[in-house]
Amino acid sequence: MLREHTEGKTERSGVAVATTPGGATLEIHPSRSAARSRKDRRTLKRWAFLATASLATGAASFAALAAAHFLVDREGLAGGYDWLAALAAVSVATLTLLSRPDRQRSSRALLDEWVQAGREAALTGLVLVVVAFFWRPEPILQFSFSRGTILAFVLVGWVLIAITRTMLRLGLDELRRRGHNVAPVLVVGESPSALAYIRTVSETGGTGYQIAAHLRDVPADADLGELVEQIAATTTIDEIVLATQHLSALQIQEMLGTPATRRMKVRAVPELFGLPPSKVQVQPFDDFPLLTLGGNPVRGAHWHVKRTVDVVVAALSVAVLSPLLGAIALLVKRSSPGPVLFRQERIGMDGARFEMLKFRTMREDASDELHRQYMTAMLAERERHEAADGELFKLTDDPRVTKVGRVLRRFSLDELPQLFNVLKGEMSLVGPRPALAYEVELYEDWERRRLDVLPGMTGLWQVSGRSRLTPADMVRLDVHYAETWSLSLDFRIIARTLLAIIRNNAG
Repeated sequence: MLREHTEGKTERSGVAVATTPGGATLEIHPSRSAARSRKDRRTLKRWAFLATASLATGAASFAALAAAHFLVDREGLAGGYDWLAALAAVSVATLTLLSRPDRQRSSRALLDEWVQAGREAALTGLVLVVVAFFWRPEPILQFSFSRGTILAFVLVGWVLIAITRTMLRLGLDELRRRGHNVAPVLVVGESPSALAYIRTVSETGGTGYQIAAHLRDVPADADLGELVEQIAATTTIDEIVLATQHLSALQIQEMLGTPATRRMKVRAVPELFGLPPSKVQVQPFDDFPLLTLGGNPVRGAHWHVKRTVDVVVAALSVAVLSPLLGAIALLVKRSSPGPVLFRQERIGMDGARFEMLKFRTMREDASDELHRQYMTAMLAERERHEAADGELFKLTDDPRVTKVGRVLRRFSLDELPQLFNVLKGEMSLVGPRPALAYEVELYEDWERRRLDVLPGMTGLWQVSGRSRLTPADMVRLDVHYAETWSLSLDFRIIARTLLAIIRNNAG
């Protein structure tokens, strides 16, 4: 057993450090739940959660069909609609059970639940159409159903099921924070990818992963399978993550052949640290899994989809917010002499220059020399210069800002005129921060990749803890966004931006 053969066991920051007989370093991470994790899955707790989830979404779909029938036909559940409501409840409950929400360990935002809810509502709507208009079994043969009711059910059901799934997801996150439904992981390797994976799991809540052990610097002649069996004998392990280049094919094959690993999931992280997953496609060639690096995702059809969403959302926002825009313009005009709008040249996609619009928040005679010196100093010390007081690109207590300007900045209302930049095609709702010309002059070659997409009103860096970011971190996040773009990512960033504004200004 590992415990019996361990040499030189020490304690470091709550982590038990040991040296195996083969010379590998093993870190046993403190865990209040790993020891009982496997037992938890064999109890009724998991099935109780699944039953609760299925009943909850089933009830939501039943209520959705009742609401849809009332909205369309102004009637209660009668005339066979009670049968359809029951069928909708069974269908959605079954789909929820098959989706296994207890196994979902994505670190993404709750938007995923809305996507899954949309699938369940659409599939259930299709089931209702088949049963009500084509199959028509004996219990409902004598009834006539409204097509509008079923269409309305898909929309109402989507919303109610999504709300229900969101509440269930929040409940599951809380259960995982208390140590339930947690999968303990053994990480093998000490590469940058291994360390980054451990840091991400430790800092990201709600995924249900927990680092149970970290096996570092495995010797080339070590029996990895035996080491894993020894670790599994003293520490509960559900998954193994290989994140090293120093394991031979023989070592991996021997490990996969051990009885202990047959009960575990074995995953591998390619040593391409910093390369976004969407840029990698796995293509087999003989015995080699080749990793093919993809291109920029915001091109072709993706570009048109993103642009369509930008135009539609920006146009609707301008229409809805027009009274607010007018009121702010009046306040700015009366607060101090000068124009209502502040225009500043920024660098957009592919280096194109454009005038970015904002409500003026400073005195008309304010110089940008102070900001120029600030930004130049920060970019000159990319890695060392961290943001202060939670503001990376805004000077704290800037004397140039007016009283009205401080309020507008606090609630990000000064950014609203950029909706017109979006309509003109100069900006997007989501994208990298619009850069100033003198910033771009200081960019290194790889940093210019952030200019591959339209700059945005909000972006990944704004919802990723900008109070802790260095300028280099900000640029890396912008590049990461350009390389991993998806429509769902845009929606998640917009939702997180709105939540951040509300949270930062609550009370």
